Amino acid sequence: MPTSYTYTSLKAAIVAIVEETGTEFAGDLDILIPLAEDKVLRDLDLELFDETFVGTLTADSPWLTKPTGILGVRTLHYTDASGNYQLLEPRSWAFCKDYWPKAATTTATPKYFSEFSDTSWMVAGTPSSELTVTARCIKRPAGLDGSTSTTWLSQHAGDLLLFAALELSEMYLKSDERIPTWKQGYLERLVVARNESKPETRVDYMPIDPAPTAKG
Repeated sequence: MPTSYTYTSLKAAIVAIVEETGTEFAGDLDILIPLAEDKVLRDLDLELFDETFVGTLTADSPWLTKPTGILGVRTLHYTDASGNYQLLEPRSWAFCKDYWPKAATTTATPKYFSEFSDTSWMVAGTPSSELTVTARCIKRPAGLDGSTSTTWLSQHAGDLLLFAALELSEMYLKSDERIPTWKQGYLERLVVARNESKPETRVDYMPIDPAPTAKG
């Protein structure tokens, strides 16, 4: 089985393996394949798909609008009055509410952020002046379709993409007995793909503690 696919060959492989030649299923592959691509993108978690966006925190407001079309956020940082980058630490919504309960009436230096909705983040504390915020986000790259024959995923992780699509296809077809087969095959290939793509895998930022100074 090839490890790379085109848009046409991937659809043909899915149809042949699940043995479903109906026109309705064939048409719905244009829904299932993007879902499989999103699954693989999240599970591989590669920095090569990241993009940087610039937004604005307005004065007296804890809300920051998300860029459209992102799958997740890596980091948020803003530029302070001295021109220095200040990293916002990710926390849960409950933590931010507890830390900053009067977000609409009190201002302070922003320190944390949390997911609030599909269109915005919540920042704690609330800035007293406008701040420029840079977001490093996981952006969904162009996917396979009638006008895009190949993508990075289809060429470099084609088998992983295929098994993700097969699992979703069997769920669509309600072939419950075959779902575990594709799920297990996907997990096995995910381990291999992660090892092969280690140079592009995200490494979380860890602050470096200053070296201790000698005493005496």
